[in-house]
Amino acid sequence: MKRMALASMLALSLLALAAPLSAGARVGDPVARGSYRFSLGDRYTKYVEFDAQALPRGGAAGQMFLSDEAPVTYQDADGEGTPERTYEGFYLSAEFDQMVVVGNQAVMSGDVRDSSIADLIGQRVLLTVEDNGDNSREPDKLTWGVYQPRGRWETSDAELEHDPGVGTTWEASDAERRDDTPVMMPREERTDAQTFSLSAFVFVDAEDGAGDIIVQP
Repeated sequence: MKRMALASMLALSLLALAAPLSAGARVGDPVARGSYRFSLGDRYTKYVEFDAQALPRGGAAGQMFLSDEAPVTYQDADGEGTPERTYEGFYLSAEFDQMVVVGNQAVMSGDVRDSSIADLIGQRVLLTVEDNGDNSREPDKLTWGVYQPRGRWETSDAELEHDPGVGTTWEASDAERRDDTPVMMPREERTDAQTFSLSAFVFVDAEDGAGDIIVQP
């Protein structure tokens, strides 16, 4: 797995395109959107804009674009022979496919569709935000991460050499809860909005923050 080492601690800079939401979205579904510009105590500007809405039958629609002026070193952590490269800042854009909203916090996940670092295209991105309203004492918060895709698992009958059920999909949900959103099975083994609990995320210590983040459950 390759990893990025940002010259200013995992420097965060986001700039996202607000895309039209899917026709499947409806008024009343959870939404998260906003823009935020800040630094991490250095002279490099980080900026994010994003817009996401949960879909009635699961998943989410929306986009983000992230940029960072800080130098980024892309390292070959698995010894694959890829030379270490340093970029004078970078950007990436992603399309969201899942979102989890709890209270004033939301985590969104999606695939990187475009980036100034070609190796990031196709990887997974998580954006986590916290809406603290309009006050200066407790500003809005955010953090993000980029992850390698992990593939997909398949189920089969160990007693059959050629199980005709391999490759089929189904929906799973809690039969005792009418409000439980069905989940497509088998699940792809990928990093998404449900991989980590919201309590597991550590928000960046932003300085000179300007902008607004809105989370509506």
